[in-house]
Amino acid sequence: MRWTLAALFGSALVANQALAELTFTVEATKNGVPIPQSEIKLEPFEFGRTRMGGSSPTPAHRRIRRANPTANSNNWCGSVNKTPSTNQIKVIHGTFQHPTCTKRAGVTTYPQAAANWVGIDGDSWSTLLQAGTVCKIDNSTGIVKNEAWWQWVPSAAYTITTMPVAPDDWFEITIETTSTTAAEITLSNLSQGQTYTMNIASGPALARVDADWVVERPYYGLSLASFPTFTDVWFDEAWATRASGSLGILGAKQYQIPGLCASQEWDDQHEVSWSL
Repeated sequence: MRWTLAALFGSALVANQALAELTFTVEATKNGVPIPQSEIKLEPFEFGRTRMGGSSPTPAHRRIRRANPTANSNNWCGSVNKTPSTNQIKVIHGTFQHPTCTKRAGVTTYPQAAANWVGIDGDSWSTLLQAGTVCKIDNSTGIVKNEAWWQWVPSAAYTITTMPVAPDDWFEITIETTSTTAAEITLSNLSQGQTYTMNIASGPALARVDADWVVERPYYGLSLASFPTFTDVWFDEAWATRASGSLGILGAKQYQIPGLCASQEWDDQHEVSWSL
């Protein structure tokens, strides 16, 4: 099945030509068996454009490094490693467990949301290709929605409504770029045996210079969501391949959200972000 933004949003909402040109196809399997196209459902939603902003306790179960450069952000908590534009990122990979999210004590504004994702660019370059999961608490009932999603910023984000997501499920994400404007996203729920593959054409041009493993306090439209409390998110097997050589988390910049979330490198392929 071939999808276009114009078909899903209507021409009145697609003012930017780059948005109108983004097209993609989706295939899915369950335990290795193809899922019929009629049972694959994606839904566009309004994740706002990601923006970077600019001593916390150590998780008790591991000792972690503290030598990385750090920076504060209002919405990113995680690792960003960079490569020169002459040695572009080709593939990025990571696995993590979807966290358990609960209402943050003393916070009465909603939604509260935490998005966990792997991506390329978005820090030193304005476009961003990303995929992951999100937990969202819409109101004071405390009911949590757990969803899988992907986005090529500044184009729309898509929820994969037919992919199951539950706390503690293991997810594996691989994003392979075939050019600066075309890529394949493979998003797998390893715990429930489902894999979705999105082949995307004519996306906004990437620089392919930022490798990202992030827990984000997302925007919904123009509003920054409140941050829930969540269990530790470990990014394992976090690596990227480049035109020449590989890239991991070793020495990556660690973004922190002061008072809400901290992040640290463990080793070259492992990083943890945790709720404060």
